[in-house]
Amino acid sequence: MPIRWGSKPWKLWSSHWQNRHTFKGLRLPLALLAMVFLGLGLGYLAINYFSEWRNWTAFDPETRFDSMIPVIPWMILPYYTLYFYYPMAGLLGMKNDKTQREVIIFHQILLILTMMIFAIFLILPAEVDLRDSVLDTDLGIWHTWFELLYGVDNPWNAWPSLHIVQSMLVVLIVHRWHSNDGRKATMLLGALWFAWALLVISITTTKQHYVWDAISALIVGFLAWRYWIAPALDRCHDQEVVELFDRL
Repeated sequence: MPIRWGSKPWKLWSSHWQNRHTFKGLRLPLALLAMVFLGLGLGYLAINYFSEWRNWTAFDPETRFDSMIPVIPWMILPYYTLYFYYPMAGLLGMKNDKTQREVIIFHQILLILTMMIFAIFLILPAEVDLRDSVLDTDLGIWHTWFELLYGVDNPWNAWPSLHIVQSMLVVLIVHRWHSNDGRKATMLLGALWFAWALLVISITTTKQHYVWDAISALIVGFLAWRYWIAPALDRCHDQEVVELFDRL
């Protein structure tokens, strides 16, 4: 049975929805990005630093496969590309009225889902004890990139990997919107899927996550899209939900 949380527009979008064509069409994408920054970004950091302070792990997900994966320093680059996915859905969701409704529902559900994953971080924390292998590697020109990451992100908030869950859902909704837009769009979507695949691989080759974190994230992302997000996006074009948007 499809999950219905977040499948109706929240009143907080009222002003942004009514004025979505202002600021050269950027009013709504900017509002959505602000929500991502405040709700997802700050929430992540708060839990990350709390877990570092608490210093308690519920279990150790490390397997022999984690030690078999080599450190690949340049993979820090696709790892950082996560931050391009956050504004992507908002900007590419302004295609028409249909996608504009969907982009709001999508971000609402993304926020709720992320909060649920935050709960996992708090209840079943796992420390990512893999950074020693990075420090023992000649990182070359990528050394500064790792230093910047370690200066902000403590080795917690392990599973399921938000890097994978959030970026996967963004790629899926962008694919939904633009898969029938011609050959050029198909090529760009192919490049996007390739870039996302590199991001998935990068969370283990930079030793930021365990293999378990990646597998659990792929499962969560698939289930969330199949049984929650996709049905909600289809429903937001029903007359009942369209009228709710009209009354915002």
